[in-house]
Amino acid sequence: MRRWCICVMVCASTAAAPGAFERQPESVRAIGMGGAGVALPAGAWGAFTNPAALAGDRRATVAIGLTPSPFGLEELSRTAIAGVAGWGRFGASLAALRAGSDLYRETTIAAACGYDAGGGMCWGAACTLNSLSIEGYGSAACWGCDAGMLWRIAPLVSLGASAANMNSPSPGRSGEGIARTVTAGLAVGGGSPFTVAFDMAVDPRFPLELRLGGECVLAGCLAVRAGVTSDPSALCAGVGLTVAPFEVDYAFSRHQELGFTHAFGLQIHFDGP
Repeated sequence: MRRWCICVMVCASTAAAPGAFERQPESVRAIGMGGAGVALPAGAWGAFTNPAALAGDRRATVAIGLTPSPFGLEELSRTAIAGVAGWGRFGASLAALRAGSDLYRETTIAAACGYDAGGGMCWGAACTLNSLSIEGYGSAACWGCDAGMLWRIAPLVSLGASAANMNSPSPGRSGEGIARTVTAGLAVGGGSPFTVAFDMAVDPRFPLELRLGGECVLAGCLAVRAGVTSDPSALCAGVGLTVAPFEVDYAFSRHQELGFTHAFGLQIHFDGP
């Protein structure tokens, strides 16, 4: 009972905790970089971060992400799976996320597409089905709409932005919609051994969140990552190992009040470089 009470208080009091379909990075790479990366190629996770980042992705990839006990609470666990494939200027992704426990469960299924319009400009859109289930109270669902853009202004410099829940979808009869959120960012070095990303995330329910992260790739196969977020204040770090066709990732974040969260990921690339 005590653990459940703590779980409820965490969800109600901090933007760092899952709840009310809050958008959080599902990519373990992004988690290790403090959640920054809206202006970076998203791989299979573009449906949840920036659908425009799917444009031109020529690798067929399946990805799995697991956060078993955020802040040491199994009741807040998150499991996600996604897949992406590309054709010419288009990239498409299907993704699913399951968060919570049998008492309170959130499930999101997303379908997204990105298009390379040329001149370094990419556009994308996503449709989400959000389902909420509360033990003893039943379940409800609603549809959401997301959009994104990615502008490669130079070979190693890009700007990105995404808007989630633009239609303010509302599960159930309360009329209280899922919050619209906007994230904008700058990335330098994407595709090179050194990458730095900076994001600003706006959620009307919380103060402006700043995210800063970096990645260094050693010997072409080992990635070392670190990042920081401003609100909630957290330090993040992670590593990734690529042994074709597999990519294994680990990341952790440390919230100044709630403690550690560990995340694990696996990607399988079926073709392409």
